[in-house]
Amino acid sequence: MLSKIKIFKYSSVPMYIALAFITLALSACGKKEKFDRDRWNDGDGLSFPYRDAMLDDLMQNQKLKGLTYKQAVRMLHEPQWNSYTDRSFQYEIRCKMDRLDTVWAKHLILYLNADSVVTDFKVVEKNNEEKLAKKFKEQNKNK
Repeated sequence: MLSKIKIFKYSSVPMYIALAFITLALSACGKKEKFDRDRWNDGDGLSFPYRDAMLDDLMQNQKLKGLTYKQAVRMLHEPQWNSYTDRSFQYEIRCKMDRLDTVWAKHLILYLNADSVVTDFKVVEKNNEEKLAKKFKEQNKNK
């Protein structure tokens, strides 16, 4: 009986090691990085692989409010969109496309006052999956 208890006791060790390895691997998936100006702009112009990992550090540890438009652009490079109607500009964080349609997108939006000073910022996520599914269903129905 004693030998069975020892075998059971030692056979669970590999299971704990495997569980620890899986936990470590899963925690690395959501890796966060410190904001780095050059890596922020790394990408092919359509996707920016490091922005999502740096976003939290950027918002928490970098002063965005109070920057002028020019200072913000020096820090974050050229934005992907400028809106003159609501005095804002956007940086794409992540985007999932289906052909020419945007399925899902995440953006950092910075808002300016009349003096072109950043007064606020927020992260916006847009999910168009249901809308696009409906659109494709209607297109296929008409064919």
